[in-house]
Amino acid sequence: MTLAVKWGIPVALVAACVGYLIYTTSGGTSEYYLTVAELQSHAQAQSGDVRVAGVVQDDVVKSDGGLTVRFTEEDGTAAMPVEYSGTLPDIFKPGITVVAEGRLGSDGVFHAKTLLAKCPSRFSTQPYTS
Repeated sequence: MTLAVKWGIPVALVAACVGYLIYTTSGGTSEYYLTVAELQSHAQAQSGDVRVAGVVQDDVVKSDGGLTVRFTEEDGTAAMPVEYSGTLPDIFKPGITVVAEGRLGSDGVFHAKTLLAKCPSRFSTQPYTS
């Protein structure tokens, strides 16, 4: 056996293992979501749950002791009503970006099963006020 074959096979095996580990590790942490406009333009093609991101508008209406919430989510070009039942994230309020996971109903309302609030940046150009 030549020296290239002696070292080539183990190096290729190690590289394949490392590549597999990187692939499987990053697959579970990648987050994909649609914008409101993308969801509305492809609403007929969607089957199953999807994630959609947008900014909560000022029309938040809570009921059932705060466990059911209805609000409008906007991405700058399009808006849609969202309905969610469950515990709200602590930082949920108008102006915060949320990622809602669920389905767009035939009534035009996005029925969310999960609601995730994206944390605002810690570094802001606005002055601190208490």
